[in-house]
Amino acid sequence: MRGIEAALLVWRDVQGGIFASEAIRKRGSALPESERVLASTLVFVSLRRALLWKHIARNLTGRPLGTLSPAAGDALVMGIAGVTEIRHFAPRVLVNAMVEWVKNKGNQRESGMVNAVLRRAVDEGPDTLKKLSGSRSLKDNALAGGVPSWAAAMWSESWGKDRARDLVRFSSMKSMMSLRLSPRADIESTITRISDAGYRSWRSPLLEDSLRLSSSAHPPALPGYDEGLFSPQSESSMIIGKVVSSLYSGGILLDMCSGRGVKALQVLDTLSASFLECWDLSAAKIRAASAEALRLGIPSNRFIAKSGDALFLDPSGEVRTVFLDAPCSGSGTWSRHPEGKMRLIPDRIGDMYSLQCALLSKALDIIPPGGSVIYSTCSLFRQENEQVVAKVMESREDIVEMPPDNTYHSFSRGRPWGNYIFPTLPWLDGFYLAVLNKRV
Repeated sequence: MRGIEAALLVWRDVQGGIFASEAIRKRGSALPESERVLASTLVFVSLRRALLWKHIARNLTGRPLGTLSPAAGDALVMGIAGVTEIRHFAPRVLVNAMVEWVKNKGNQRESGMVNAVLRRAVDEGPDTLKKLSGSRSLKDNALAGGVPSWAAAMWSESWGKDRARDLVRFSSMKSMMSLRLSPRADIESTITRISDAGYRSWRSPLLEDSLRLSSSAHPPALPGYDEGLFSPQSESSMIIGKVVSSLYSGGILLDMCSGRGVKALQVLDTLSASFLECWDLSAAKIRAASAEALRLGIPSNRFIAKSGDALFLDPSGEVRTVFLDAPCSGSGTWSRHPEGKMRLIPDRIGDMYSLQCALLSKALDIIPPGGSVIYSTCSLFRQENEQVVAKVMESREDIVEMPPDNTYHSFSRGRPWGNYIFPTLPWLDGFYLAVLNKRV
């Protein structure tokens, strides 16, 4: 089936460093919608618990996956994931497709092994997942959730075992799409149009300008997307954007690490008098932000976009508000971007910490007395959050933390600095936020 073949190609793309969502857009663009959905479902089911599927594959084959051909290894991992978790798809069809994939790659002998292992996994996969999920061992729980054991241990040290178990569970939860509505969009007609396209949506009870979908979706396939009537954005991200909007006090809003500009463009889209300067190390992301502004109908004279290292760039004019959505581990978005669990190593946290401290110091140097810095990450590791704020503030007597506008009932207080949004629902990602003001 074309969807299964596309999923296997996407899996290989992800191993090469490409984001899964990006690879699915490229590989799935020419597929019928039903096959694209199948490919996307299989990819994300495989990625969310990739460590577990590899563990089961090693146990059932009795050999390291590295001793198999890439085709056989991929077929085993994705096949085990599919027969264990995709309930609406016949296991026999999936097993046969994986066996044919290995055969077509010229591995006739391995195809028989893949067939035998996947047929065993139909029964043994769900039993293994159930056993590890119900274990009292946090290490077992982490394996069931596809979370590195060292990450679960860090959460346990910071939050205690019960919260760590919750975070492991949230990290393997299926994420769903939420849409931030443009001020130009009519909510009811947008819901109707999306429903007519086959997607169930409703108003978010958390944010008045957000819609929740009961699934994921390919954004350009949704009616209203090309018109700029909404932007795909997690509700946690929207809340961060709303906090930034509430603190904007005129002049230039500087987004120091804008990426594709999702949150900063939210500010421009909702505050007609705002002006944005966005920086990012990636020229491609700056181009994407400019294209997104065009889609949203935001005039080019309302923002400046620069590519380069934020540590060495200077703003074009007076800046009273700096938004620093710092590069981080992304651990709060592991349910939405599960490939991050496979790529992160412990040493990377220390590298991020050093960079985050340098960027936050630069942000505080930019603002005048009375100005604000909004520091955020999509990480749930305290080393990237409170410890960064504490390190920078210990040498700055002119900086004081301020509480954000907490009308969303989603913030949990950090220890002791900042606030967290935990990914407790499929439309929420994990985020950290601290608002720092420079004394007058």
